[in-house]
Amino acid sequence: MKKTITIEALQNGKTFGHFPYEISKDGLFVQRKNEKTEEISKQRLCDPIFVKEMVQNMDTKEVTINLCYFFQEQYHEWTIGMGQLIPNELLKLSSKGMNIPFSTHKAISDFLMSQQKTALHRELYQDVGWHIKEDETIYFRHENVHPKKALFAASNDTENGLYNLAPAGTLNAWLEMIRNHVEGNVKLEFIVCAGFSSVIVGYLSKFYDDVDSLLIHLAGDSTRGKTTAALLAVSAFGMPSNKKRGLMKTWNGTANATINMMSGNYGIPIIFDELSMSKSKSLTSEVYVLTSGQEKSRLTDQMTQRKQGTWSTTIFSTGEQSIFERTSQNVGLTVRAFELSNVSWTTSAENADAIRKVIQDNYGHAGIAFLDYLFAQELSVIEKTWEQWQSRCIEELEETPFRSRIAKKYALILAAGDLMNRALGLSLDIEGVLAFLVEQEKERASSRDIGGKALHYITQVIIQHQQNFKREGSFGSPPNCWGKFIPHGTHIEVAILKNILEEQLRGGGFEDPKVILRDWDEKGLLVTESDRRTKRTRIFGDDEQDARQKMVGKLFSKSKASDTTYNIMLDKETHLCGMIYETTHPAFQVET
Repeated sequence: MKKTITIEALQNGKTFGHFPYEISKDGLFVQRKNEKTEEISKQRLCDPIFVKEMVQNMDTKEVTINLCYFFQEQYHEWTIGMGQLIPNELLKLSSKGMNIPFSTHKAISDFLMSQQKTALHRELYQDVGWHIKEDETIYFRHENVHPKKALFAASNDTENGLYNLAPAGTLNAWLEMIRNHVEGNVKLEFIVCAGFSSVIVGYLSKFYDDVDSLLIHLAGDSTRGKTTAALLAVSAFGMPSNKKRGLMKTWNGTANATINMMSGNYGIPIIFDELSMSKSKSLTSEVYVLTSGQEKSRLTDQMTQRKQGTWSTTIFSTGEQSIFERTSQNVGLTVRAFELSNVSWTTSAENADAIRKVIQDNYGHAGIAFLDYLFAQELSVIEKTWEQWQSRCIEELEETPFRSRIAKKYALILAAGDLMNRALGLSLDIEGVLAFLVEQEKERASSRDIGGKALHYITQVIIQHQQNFKREGSFGSPPNCWGKFIPHGTHIEVAILKNILEEQLRGGGFEDPKVILRDWDEKGLLVTESDRRTKRTRIFGDDEQDARQKMVGKLFSKSKASDTTYNIMLDKETHLCGMIYETTHPAFQVET
């Protein structure tokens, strides 16, 4: 029976036979039979060389070989591809110190090809989190596979993978830190729940198309403990650090590099630290891609469709600035990404130090215990708990067009906290976390009124560029005339050329002016004609046609005296119109 060759066994004088070859500390030999005399003789092929182990990447299916060889009185190891065992490729390895004579390289290749079949075999993976086998068995990839029976020999690729998931320290030390320094602080309780939600998000995304990755941005100055909070959130699953492939990455990179870090992650939380380091002028695309869980389609160098990376997990982001300051004014983004601004996460510097002191040496165990609990309870408990918390969120959240979508996302965090309490014997106040989320949602509601934001923006643009408007009844137009003011007592009707308003909205980050105008129309803010949202308004006199053509552009019609405008009614009390009334510019001297 063939046995696995080891360096220790060779050094202890053991000989391994792989007929017609045998290997010992004296070298690799082949047995040859003399056809005339039928005598058996041994020919030395080279110094000891053998395949120590074969490693297969479960995700790419690529196989690598750890080749062990004797050089300069000691053994060395070198990793090669399986294709390098063929004779001509094997010769090239002489540059690494391997004894591969030309006269015997074919026999050496033949031995290695045969012997590798009995070498140790390992399976490694770089993609982490929830995966489904061909027989529909679902399992979780952490440092090792859970449950173990799903894949006995598989483990995380610690050398080439993106994440260091090997646990350190003890579970008890981590739990004591939670009881002493987190419980009772609802903000930190929320962040711990959010960290565990990565498992819930990754699992449910396998069965629900509308379960996207959670993106939680912690904004505020450096004294509020946001980085400590983010590190605490991921410490249950791996090394909370930006070194040695820890779970903290950085925004400092190209958009593609940032996205590539996420590919294949279905349940391990990750941090992107310090938003100000991002090289992207606009983060609109990154936010959409990160939360949707699928990178943009791209072509390879051979002009074929490149396989798109996918993921589904919980992503934390930190930075002093708001993430929405770097994105377009799109209400969809505020539903996809959650921002918590100027929250004091830790109660004091001592509180933050106590947390960091523990998590830097004790991490990874809590996530494993959480997974063991879920498998012991049967995974259906995840969906059941999620649905229960969705109902609670619907009860507590104010009725808005986004309530159902927000409830689904908040329920992911609350379900994680609920299950975590049961799994780890903790007492985090999940109802308190719900109240915290509801309060945060109230603050965010105004940011989702895209029409209101756009009106505020355009009003300020009008005030800033009031010299570009003429007044109803006045003669002559200012240079670069945008429209005119039509006083109505306590209101001003602002007629703005169609192309000018749409251009200004886009310049303010409102990508689709039609959405804004529909909102204004529904709120009764537009003066319109028939079934349109525009109106024909005469702004330019007969002697101002050149200026008119310059401003109107392609919409200019010589046969018509009026131009297509959007007419907005600005109320003195509610829409900053008072600033317009108070200006000293002659165009705003409204008669009473």
